[in-house]
Amino acid sequence: MSEKKIAKTDGRGIISGTYVTHNVQLDRTQWLEDCFPEWGTYLNNEIESYDVPKGQVGLWWSGGPSWVLKTDEGGIFWIDQYCGPSLYTEHVGNCGVCKQSGANTINWLRLNPQVIDPWKFNKLDGVFCTHMHQDHCDLYAVKAALQTTDAPFYASEKAVDKLKGFGVPDDRINLAKVGDSVKVKGAEVDFLVCYDDTAIRTTDNDELLPYEVAAVSFLFKTSAGNILFMGDTWYNDGYVEIANKYDIDVAIFDMGFNAPGATDKMTPYDCARLGQTLKAKVLIPDHYDNWANCTGDPDLLPAQFERIVHELTPEIKNGHYGLWRTVRISQR
Repeated sequence: MSEKKIAKTDGRGIISGTYVTHNVQLDRTQWLEDCFPEWGTYLNNEIESYDVPKGQVGLWWSGGPSWVLKTDEGGIFWIDQYCGPSLYTEHVGNCGVCKQSGANTINWLRLNPQVIDPWKFNKLDGVFCTHMHQDHCDLYAVKAALQTTDAPFYASEKAVDKLKGFGVPDDRINLAKVGDSVKVKGAEVDFLVCYDDTAIRTTDNDELLPYEVAAVSFLFKTSAGNILFMGDTWYNDGYVEIANKYDIDVAIFDMGFNAPGATDKMTPYDCARLGQTLKAKVLIPDHYDNWANCTGDPDLLPAQFERIVHELTPEIKNGHYGLWRTVRISQR
């Protein structure tokens, strides 16, 4: 008598509980296929099926520095999408944080789950990389977008070099040069300065890169307002110039705990000061959840940030929405 075939899934993007209660043939490869990414295509399905109302955007935090933005014209964009593993960096491998701390090598143990499947997006309208670091210009995300979509790539100069090294053809690469802009589906994106003092140290020698070569910020000007993605910026007084030129509705930036001698992320106070300098209406910190060496207490950092913002700039809203929650922003 033949064994009854049990369906693995009904298409919702995760595996059936009935399937995993039955004896099936498994090997390590099948285990990885079934169990990773942890959320399967559940979030992919939500992003692709969500119909963004006019005058709004859909914004999904996929952990760490990574975001998916969907416009009211249906454009879907990755910003600093990281789909990679735990890893280590080395001083001889151009690690900017190693140079700051004097460490020969640093372990980066990943804490957050992989909540999208980068290989299973039916459409993608653009891939944006603020800078060249592994968790912002990611081998795994780049290869997935390259092989399964026709999406163009937008990146700072050093990140462009990395994309070329990953095999992305020139006709799909767009240099994000500070001062330029590009029109995409449902938005215009301005390329602005990013004061990333770690990225400028990611070199083969002790010389510092110009800020505009190492990194760039992306200002998405949408029908819902202006959303600024700032990658791994540090605080810098130069952001006053951006505040004088642009209305920033939402600013998204890194926050974390820094070990002595290894500054990598902005502190909650840095973040609050940055929001005040930008005159942003909503502040959303990220990146504090995913690396073991700079995460600190994931509840303490947002709580400190919220308190400082409330005390110093009560007119600004902070956007600590909790991990992976969908954020929908509408113009008021």
